[in-house]
Amino acid sequence: MTGKLILSGGGNEKQTYLLDEVFLKNVNKILYIPLAWKNDDFDSCLKWFKCMISQHKKVKIEMLADLSKEVNLQNYDAVYIGGGNTFKLLKKIKDYRFDKKLIEYYNKGGIIYGGSAGAIILGKDVKIALICKDKDVNEVKLKDTRGLNLTKDYYIQCHFEDSQIEEHKKFIGKSKKKIIAIPEESSIFIENDRLKVVGLKPITIIAKSQTKKYEVGKKINF
Repeated sequence: MTGKLILSGGGNEKQTYLLDEVFLKNVNKILYIPLAWKNDDFDSCLKWFKCMISQHKKVKIEMLADLSKEVNLQNYDAVYIGGGNTFKLLKKIKDYRFDKKLIEYYNKGGIIYGGSAGAIILGKDVKIALICKDKDVNEVKLKDTRGLNLTKDYYIQCHFEDSQIEEHKKFIGKSKKKIIAIPEESSIFIENDRLKVVGLKPITIIAKSQTKKYEVGKKINF
């Protein structure tokens, strides 16, 4: 039995308010992973995260900023992976083989929330983070850019805008790449092979053959 993925297109706490409200419905204990953040000021990240979550309900939050520590993910209702630099985040996760733990957690029914970079790493490959106006720089020189691929071979793009479609088509080229492009203020929820659009804006699925927009509330067989 697989779990649930919540992949957010990014934005501030006002933009993600509705998404977070849905996410927290049955969640009372969260493991927060802020490792993508650019300046490693994780204490400030935790302060921000607690403030954001407190707008919705009282939740027990523990932060994990050192992946060398032993942690049992099954002790948490959800794992929240925050945004920042996608390559930095994936490198740290792979260096400590934490990707294996996350995949196992998900396959046992766990909930994983990925915000921006945290969402992109759950897709097929993070090379997609190199394009568009919010592109990342691979400063850590990550060579193995394959993501955790919990999204059935779809690439995940965040901070998406309609004006970026042609750039994404160029990224796809003649390949069979498929992209789920999520704007700020929206997200996708994946559970039981079903994808649901949640938030304030539609998402776009881009492939070589076609580009299709899916409105908020739309459910798709995944």
